[in-house]
Amino acid sequence: MTEDEVNSAKSDRNLAKESVKWATIFVAGLLAVVYLFWIIWGFNYDKRFIDILYEHLAAVIGVPGSIIVAFLLVSVLENVSGAIKFEGLGFKFEGASGPIVMWVIVFLSLIGGIRLLW
Repeated sequence: MTEDEVNSAKSDRNLAKESVKWATIFVAGLLAVVYLFWIIWGFNYDKRFIDILYEHLAAVIGVPGSIIVAFLLVSVLENVSGAIKFEGLGFKFEGASGPIVMWVIVFLSLIGGIRLLW
């Protein structure tokens, strides 16, 4: 293989990776819109849903919202700033483990804030 072919193959792989990353962000945003639509629809057509919503608002809206927000935040930050790598408590997180651990930290922070304020 020539140097131009190698560079072209690397460029194609990078373009495919970026496309998949932005597609997952788009799909997560779309799921958030569908979830919000489902909640608004439930307000209008289902009395039991409203009762459950008032009793368990943090569980019905807070947890799924935290899942989506944590994913979107970590994905966008990874796309904007590059691969997530960090060290803490004697552990080093990089590669696939970096975004996973960061998602867990963001999710638990959001859930902790909901629990603290609820």
